[in-house]
Amino acid sequence: MPSFLGFYLRNLGANLLGFVVIAVLNAFTPLEFFRLQRDFIFTQGGWKVFFLFSPLATLLVILIQYRFQYPILRFFRHAHSDPIVVSELRDKAQRRLLNLPFILALTNLVVYVLAPGFMVLSFYFFRNIEPKTCLFIYFRAIMIGLIAASLSFFLIEDYSRRTFIPILFPKGRLAATPGTLKIPIARRIRALYGAGTLNPMILLVSTLIFTALEERRTPVPLEVFVREILFFTLILCTVFVILAFRLNSLVQNSIRNPIEEMLSIVERVKNGDFAQRIKVLSSDEIGILGDAGNAMVAGLAEREQIRDTFGKYVTPQIRDQILSGRIPLHGERQIATLLFSDLRDFTNYVEANDPEEVIKSMREYFTAMQSAVRNYDGLVLQYVGDEIEAVFGVPLKIGDHADRAVHAALDMRKNLEELNQKRALLGKTPFRHGIGVHTGPVLAGNTGSDDRLSYALIGDTVNLASRIEGLTKVLQWDILISHETISHLTSSFEMKKEDPQNVKGFSKAITVYKIL
Repeated sequence: MPSFLGFYLRNLGANLLGFVVIAVLNAFTPLEFFRLQRDFIFTQGGWKVFFLFSPLATLLVILIQYRFQYPILRFFRHAHSDPIVVSELRDKAQRRLLNLPFILALTNLVVYVLAPGFMVLSFYFFRNIEPKTCLFIYFRAIMIGLIAASLSFFLIEDYSRRTFIPILFPKGRLAATPGTLKIPIARRIRALYGAGTLNPMILLVSTLIFTALEERRTPVPLEVFVREILFFTLILCTVFVILAFRLNSLVQNSIRNPIEEMLSIVERVKNGDFAQRIKVLSSDEIGILGDAGNAMVAGLAEREQIRDTFGKYVTPQIRDQILSGRIPLHGERQIATLLFSDLRDFTNYVEANDPEEVIKSMREYFTAMQSAVRNYDGLVLQYVGDEIEAVFGVPLKIGDHADRAVHAALDMRKNLEELNQKRALLGKTPFRHGIGVHTGPVLAGNTGSDDRLSYALIGDTVNLASRIEGLTKVLQWDILISHETISHLTSSFEMKKEDPQNVKGFSKAITVYKIL
């Protein structure tokens, strides 16, 4: 559990600083009343009243602050209780934590309104102090109270952001918490301007005006009077420059630090790290922006997950083409090279083995074959039973698609040999397959229904490639390519020409070549 002592020290520190500022300004104010007041404190025992009043005032502030902080303390004390109770306590603690800077600042201001009020009344009734002097003392105390309240607000808020808010709001969304007060950035800056600039200027001007209008019982030499005015002005400026720097630091950190973190997170997300999240520590515009940024990152992460999952059902190349909208809806005519492969005696293998073993073996086979196809920028369009349909040249435009298809077929032969070696060591039946390759015009595009599309190739080239794969059974060879593919090759391969073959669905015999 984070320490509540930080809250007490900061709030008491702000109040103590306000008392010190009042005492310092009073000590150096060039007015006859304050000169008499100094004599009363130092020569007539007035300091005893101060040391009697200070502990009582401090104790009162601590008791009031404890009461306001109690819902937060109660939540941490019962954090391991019944979940329903903890949820209710968390809601109350969250509201109180966000409102705590406002509550304590307002409480401090009330103290600075009431305590000086009783003091000036005692001056008026028991010490016969003039009303305008009492009014000036009261006005100055309230002005200092505004500064102390502002300092208390920003100190409590800063400590809360660094310790309690990350625990009570692990997912951010502070702005969505009902029943809480919010301070926009513009108002935050105005408060800084008022406390650090406007307030001391008003104090200085009011002191000078009151000094000019004061009727002194004892004349003061002009040189002494001017020196007192100058010294008071220097003291006032020094005190408020220090206060202004501290307030400026708190306000600056409340704005700059979250923005710097956002920029850092955005840079990481840009580099592909979608696990990053912005720490939302406020309910102002920056906090709302942080929540929106987290929602955006979560959306990007979800899209990336969908994209990756989509890439497991279609090839990543087709996925990227579809997502980028580069695949024409009504298809496109291209010259491409088709590759079909099919396992031999697969029906007997299925009947002789358990379904789980068949699925596992098929996944190993398809993985090995797909690896060969992808290595040469080919796209596996679909798996139909034990058959693979792959294409080279669409939708990715590559000039040597015929060469890549033949190289892929040779790698498929090699990968199958390696797979069979592993299967032999496990006592499993080795696989055999046939591969047919053909090049020609195709119509490539999205087919299917309006609400369920499928990327496919249409045309005689597809059918003929499938028939050539079927010829591998007749010619007892694992890789056959067509004469059309030969005419598109730019590389040389060791091959053997076969006699023209008749295939189903085509009136003319076709010429194929064995790849040795």
